[in-house]
Amino acid sequence: MADTTVGITRGLGWLLFLAGVLALGGVAIYALVIDEGAPLYIKLGVGALYGGLALLLLSVLRQQLIARKTDKYKDVQR
Repeated sequence: MADTTVGITRGLGWLLFLAGVLALGGVAIYALVIDEGAPLYIKLGVGALYGGLALLLLSVLRQQLIARKTDKYKDVQR
């Protein structure tokens, strides 16, 4: 279905979802850094988890942007 409303709502949905995830993740990281009672291994583990997730996201984004330039089917319409 190539409806513009579907595309707009899907894009808006992803935008809101990612904004919520980033906001909650930011608050969680801030609370973890400020918390004096959290052990160092927990702080390092959570930092490694979010750092690895960010690196994976950036690598997929970079790969998609590179593939978009050389995609021979990008001008094909359904």
